[in-house]
Amino acid sequence: MGNELKGTIRNRKRARGFTLIEVLFGIFLVMLCATVLAASMPVGDRSRITANNQNVALSLAQKQMEAVRTAGYANLSVDRLMALGMIDDTDPISGNTYSFTTCDNAVVDSPADALPEGNGTITVNQIAIDLREVIIEVSWFENGRERTVTLGTMVANL
Repeated sequence: MGNELKGTIRNRKRARGFTLIEVLFGIFLVMLCATVLAASMPVGDRSRITANNQNVALSLAQKQMEAVRTAGYANLSVDRLMALGMIDDTDPISGNTYSFTTCDNAVVDSPADALPEGNGTITVNQIAIDLREVIIEVSWFENGRERTVTLGTMVANL
């Protein structure tokens, strides 16, 4: 009888598998990980879109800034900016601020085409006799909020 009992215990140890509790716990862990992963997808997508819009706006502002620097001090008048295709209209939005929202040429790209509800402005202020301040602003709407990128430089008459 002692040998029969030992053989049964050995068979039980070899035939042992996962219990129902272990299987259910494993399924629970897999489902928990899948839920966390699925919940993080929309957040990651929104972050990617925000970063992309930020990069596009910065690129548009930098391109406009390089066009202003290339044009030089003498071309920073309203008529010359319009002739160069760097602003939409000679009528200011306010003060010395002009729109370049729909400009799209080899020098400048259109914020209206590249960003959701995008617009761009350029402000030229005479600081001193031979010095002008240029402020480029690109803004757009995202998730119900206005976002803005602003760059500025000084252009001297050398």
